[in-house]
This record gives sequence, C-alpha cells and structure tokens, in this order.
Amino acid sequence: MRVALAGFNHETNTFNPRPTTLADFRGPLGTWWVGDQVTGAATGTRSVLGGMIDEGRAWGWDLIPIFFAMHPPTTGTITDEAVDAIRANIVDPIARGRFDGILLHLHGAACAENVPDPEAIILREVRCVVGSDVPIVVVFDLHANIGREWAEHANAIIGYKTAPHTDFYDRGVEGARILGRALRGEIRPVVALEKPPVLIKSGLMSMTTAPLALIKPPMFWLMSRGREMERETGIVNVSIAAGFGDADSATTGMTVLVTADGDRDLARRRARELARLAWRLRRGTQTELVLTPVETAIDRAIHAAEWPVILADQGNNTAGGSPGDGTAILAGLKAAGWPDAALFIADPESVNAAWEAGVGREVDLRVGGKNEPTNGDPVAMRARVRLITDLEVDFVTGDRKAHLGRAAVVRSGQTDVVLTQYPSTQTTPAYFRAAGIEPRDRRIVVVQSAHLFRAAFEVQERIPRMIIEVDTPGITSPNTTRFTYRNVPRPIFPLDDFAWEGADGD
Repeated sequence: MRVALAGFNHETNTFNPRPTTLADFRGPLGTWWVGDQVTGAATGTRSVLGGMIDEGRAWGWDLIPIFFAMHPPTTGTITDEAVDAIRANIVDPIARGRFDGILLHLHGAACAENVPDPEAIILREVRCVVGSDVPIVVVFDLHANIGREWAEHANAIIGYKTAPHTDFYDRGVEGARILGRALRGEIRPVVALEKPPVLIKSGLMSMTTAPLALIKPPMFWLMSRGREMERETGIVNVSIAAGFGDADSATTGMTVLVTADGDRDLARRRARELARLAWRLRRGTQTELVLTPVETAIDRAIHAAEWPVILADQGNNTAGGSPGDGTAILAGLKAAGWPDAALFIADPESVNAAWEAGVGREVDLRVGGKNEPTNGDPVAMRARVRLITDLEVDFVTGDRKAHLGRAAVVRSGQTDVVLTQYPSTQTTPAYFRAAGIEPRDRRIVVVQSAHLFRAAFEVQERIPRMIIEVDTPGITSPNTTRFTYRNVPRPIFPLDDFAWEGADGD
C-alpha cells in the first residue's frame, strides 16, 4: 500500500497585527520539510507525524513523505503567497503520484488573507486529485475551527483529546490505524459534524485532573462523554474541537465530530447529542469563573504560605498568538517593589541594550509593550545585566528545539526578567533553566501560557504549590466580549443571548 504523508500547522490569531509570511515558514522559527525531510526529522519523535510514521511502518506501507510546514502562533493572518506555496507543495506531488491512502496532519485554525479556511481548500483539492475511493484521514489540534467542508472530503477526522496536549503521538497512531483498517476493508469510516454555537478562547480549555487544576467542566465533561461513546459498537472515533476564539473567521467555534463504521445516521445522532450537551454546559465558560485580576493575583502570590506560585498570563499567551511582550504582570511586579519573581518578555530592543551594556552593568530599559497596543505600555526599569546568551531550549515534546535568539537576563530588586529576541511560551521548566533560573527556587514564576504549562510544571515535575490564572489584557484574553468579531457565525454564545434551535431534539 502506498500512503502519502503531509501536513500544515498554523494556529492563526487574527487579532495579531503581524502577518505570517512565506519567509516566516522558511525562517529560523518555521518548519519547511519537503519529501524525505519529513520522515528524516519526524521519525522516532513523540509527535503526530512520529506516531503516523511508526504505525504506518507497522502496517508495512510504502509511506511516501510529501511535505510539512509549520510556524508558531506568534504571528497573525497568513499571506496568500504562503498559503499558495503550501497548497502546491502538498497537492501537486499527490496529484502526480498514485496512492492508496492519505494521512494529513492539519492544525485546524489557519486563516489567510483571502482564504478563511485554507486547510479546507487543501482537503478539497487533495480529494479532487485522488478521487472518491481513496480514504483520507486527518489528525487535528484540539484548538481548531473545523469547517463543515472538512466532513465532505475526509473519511475520518481525529482530534487531540488533551489540554495540555500530551497525546500528539497517540493521535498520530490512531489516525494511521484507522486508515489501515479502512485499507484492509475492516471498517468503512464515515464522519458526521455538528457545530454548537459556542465560542471559547484558549484559556478556557484546560482538562487536566492534576491536584492543582482548575477544571473547566464544559470541555472536561464533553471529552469524558466522548470517550464513553467510543466504547459503543460502530463508533470509530469521537473528537471535540474546542475551537480557537482568537481567530475571527466564518468557521470559528466549537465542533463535534463523530466517525462511525459505515453508519452515518449513528454518527449524526451521537454528534447531535454532544452538541446539545455543549450548549447546556456553555455558561461554564464564562471567564469570571476562572480568572483573577492582576493586582489580586500578585498580592496572593507574594503572601502565599508556600511557593513557588505560578502566575499564568492569559492575555499574553504566546501559544495562542500573542507577540510575547505583554507588560501587565511586569508592571504589577514593579508596583509591588520587584518581589522574588521570574518571567519572560520578548523584546529585541531591550536585548540589544543589555548586550551593549554587558554582564554586571546596570542599564535603563523600557521593556515590552512594543508590538500590540492591548498588551500594555513599555515598563521603565533600571536593571543589572546577569546573563547574555543565544538561548535554545528543548521543545515540550523533546522532538525539536525552540530558538529564542539573542537573550539577556536582567534583575531589578529580586525580579529576573528574561529578555528574548523571539517570543516563547514557557510550557516547560527547561525555558527558565536554559536562562540559569531554577523555578523551584523562586517565589513567583510567570508563564506566558494559558494551560499548556501544566503538563510539565504540574503533572511531571510537581513544581507549583499554587497556580493562579491571571486576567491580563492582550489579544489572547479568554474574554471574548473584549473583542470585535466581524466574521464569526452569529448568533453565538457568549456574544449573543439567544435560544439555539438545535438544543432540543433532532
């Protein structure tokens, strides 16, 4: 069996003013793998592609790597040029070959200048060139806005089940296994899709059951019910995309996908059941239930009986599209007299000033607040330079390294600020350790992350004694009412108060 392997990943925050260009995908922060580069880089990793490769080889396939492109979500809307190049690199080689099956790893939240759902276009064109008889299986990210067109072109659509995402590899294996069973004729996967009109931004999707977790009932209970459904005869997979409310697009919002073995009516019934459950649970996504104001959060952290305390910067979540230079917590720490704390700020201008001053010297800086107006104003600080370095960190999955460029650690009072050339989302303690900071030894640790940090900090290493999710301003604030949406389907909760006709009956 000849199976094509390809993918495209970008989580597009359309509120980020900086476009994502073709040069970004091909640049130092991007991934642009062609042909054998895909298997060469992904084989042996715990990534989605790594799982697809391992399972495909177990089935004895002739696995043909096509293309994979990715860029972190620290830039905004993708240029048409970049989308055209990515589409051509995926579709054209598949059109030239002969394949028995297709495996695609698509994120599900990409937005381009004039193409609101570029991944649907890629799926449509792949289906067009391979014909109706070749099974296509897609694995996507939980933070995805899945359009209805996806279900027209894919035989199975498989999403992550965890947030923080700890099941990359498992979902890759599952996607390849479903394709393998389809190719053998053991199953005939068909997918049904429902979109309950619920809009969630990324800070409200945590599903961890770890001791310090603040469980968000909507996604936790939806995913739990989906897992129960998967034990039912005839159900192949149940996936729930929480959506990516940081994208203002026609497909933005939650999506329920159920893949069944040849029984589309069964898939539709179960998808509708979950969609109705999502609607009944919608009020649990209101941000005042889970977020703490900045001043209150810092005061609680300073006076906590046990530490470290992690402050999760919700509005400055670089994994959701923030440029990483939000200053709300930094300004709060300054107002509190620079307590024992450590945090990251992306600010190449301040990095250059620290490098010019040199280690051990004091320097006057205006830190952060230079890329996006809702992220706050620059914070004036006089600081001593503790470290200058080119910073590189092992990525959360251990498969790649995160390149943060030139960096400097500067200290005011007892607060260490790690200044970096490129944005980062401190999802693991390795970010701090690479900068010479041991998070276990600090009273306050600030992460520019909504919930992905929990897997390493809380579950694996059990570092924090308390976690406070901070209601900071910025383009990744979970509070959708702070934003102007022009393209999302309306009405939608919580932007509108309405009765949904799909909530009762079929």
